[in-house]
Amino acid sequence: MPAEQSAVVIDIRDADVWQVTARKQDARVRWWLELGDQLVLVGDRGEVRKAVADREVLGELVDLDRAHLRLHAIGCVREAHAPGRVIARGGRWELRELSISELATPLPSLHDGHSDEWREIEPDSVIARRYRPDGGPAPANPDIQAVVDSIDTVRWFADLTTLAAWDRSSYGPELAQSRAWIETQFSGLGLAVSAPAFTMPGSAGGQISVNNVIGTWTGSRFPDQWIVVGGHYDSRNSSLSSIVNTPGAEDNASGCAGVIELARALGAVEPERSILFMCYAGEEQGLYGSKAHVQALQVSGDLAKVRAVITMDMIGYSADTHLDALFESSATWSAYLDQFAAAAATYVPDLHVTLSTNPFGSDHIPYLNAGKRTVLAIEYDYDSYPYYHRTTDTPDHVGPNAQSMGGAILKTSAAVLAELAGVNDSIFLDGFEDATP
Repeated sequence: MPAEQSAVVIDIRDADVWQVTARKQDARVRWWLELGDQLVLVGDRGEVRKAVADREVLGELVDLDRAHLRLHAIGCVREAHAPGRVIARGGRWELRELSISELATPLPSLHDGHSDEWREIEPDSVIARRYRPDGGPAPANPDIQAVVDSIDTVRWFADLTTLAAWDRSSYGPELAQSRAWIETQFSGLGLAVSAPAFTMPGSAGGQISVNNVIGTWTGSRFPDQWIVVGGHYDSRNSSLSSIVNTPGAEDNASGCAGVIELARALGAVEPERSILFMCYAGEEQGLYGSKAHVQALQVSGDLAKVRAVITMDMIGYSADTHLDALFESSATWSAYLDQFAAAAATYVPDLHVTLSTNPFGSDHIPYLNAGKRTVLAIEYDYDSYPYYHRTTDTPDHVGPNAQSMGGAILKTSAAVLAELAGVNDSIFLDGFEDATP
């Protein structure tokens, strides 16, 4: 990489798709990275800076050596002590510049041993993108609107509060109490309830047995076409092995309560396809519950029945009244991501959507690894939530915007789920069935 190259980071929050494309294609730009609301433009020193207006500039790196750049997964919280300095960020990733000495030392894993936490960059890559539709939103479908309108955010937050009253560590006895409560909610909705056990490493060595919870709606017309809706119900604090003071209100009573609320909304309209409403254990220790479910589907031969997956992890917190959500999958399923963004534009117009095709570290990963169409929904202020993995992750700290934020993600997810499950089959996107493995 020539030493005379430099980079400029610009704000593209309010840019349309044509403006973003024009910045990327400017003759003074050698290569670029798109990270949500930020665009990194690289070119000859002194020249690339001329390609943008002063008002757009967020930062500049005068002497750039691409060999010193790495993408770092910030998971569900930004780590202040990660090596290097942040150049830009978007999705759940940061672009960091590392020193020679930092590159010579094995980079630390800050998220429970994820091997892909650090990645080398590929020029001209979209790490995350703000949804920028060409024109206005599609008109609402009355059948879908009815499902969206049935989401009750007060009821959802009450369920969040109930779950947060238990210490839901996968190592502790209260996990079973919370599981029994989830089973009661599912059975009360007329779902077929199961709690398949699986093993995972114990906190003191050996193996322990814990349970996922599944509430199944059998499709009225296509029972062998399955949609999976999931979120983990286990929790932790700063100590991975602690079994007390683990309220986990935002992480992830919010997502688990969201699964229950979606079950209420969809069950009432008796969808044509089957839906597996799932709450996983063992997520905090390494996605053990979702891995176990995928493995069970493979063993039973049922994996091919899974048409799509929606997972929710941390959906309630918003630092302000500006509602932002991140929907994340792999590049293979970009059209599926766009389906969520389009649903938000139609049914939840106040929600600002960012899409990422660089997935990391939550219960969507095992399904993606198995080749299934999968999206993670997460609120976009996750990395500034001050109570993440703390004893203080309590319902009152999820904040005054929780019902608006959680409601926005749940309504968006309800709209897509209603489409997928066949509340009205005429609204299916062209090619959905043909494209599904």
